[in-house]
Amino acid sequence: MEDFEIIYVDGVFVISVNLTRSTLNEAVAFRKIVEEEINSGHTKLVIDLSKCDYIDSTFFGVVVLALQKMIVIGGKLKVVEPVNQREDIFTTPNTLRLFDIYKTREEAIKSFEEDIQPES
Repeated sequence: MEDFEIIYVDGVFVISVNLTRSTLNEAVAFRKIVEEEINSGHTKLVIDLSKCDYIDSTFFGVVVLALQKMIVIGGKLKVVEPVNQREDIFTTPNTLRLFDIYKTREEAIKSFEEDIQPES
């Protein structure tokens, strides 16, 4: 299995991180993938961290960088939460406010449909 799986679903670019430990060692390759896709014009991005037991600050920094780049281009980033939330960096209150976090990839993808629904 590849460390990163890249798929497109209903116009949404999805990067699945197939690592139990996401660290500095994998951050460079992950950043390259994220930047290539954002620079290609993708404005709907899901980062699926559901297989991760541990995410270090360097790898997390790439996720923050992706969010910043998406904001600049008017895009949206959604995150599928890591399997281990007990001591994860995503559990800090200020971090949770930064990201749209979902329990499953399907929920994250579907949320893009809800973003464009007209208000009643």
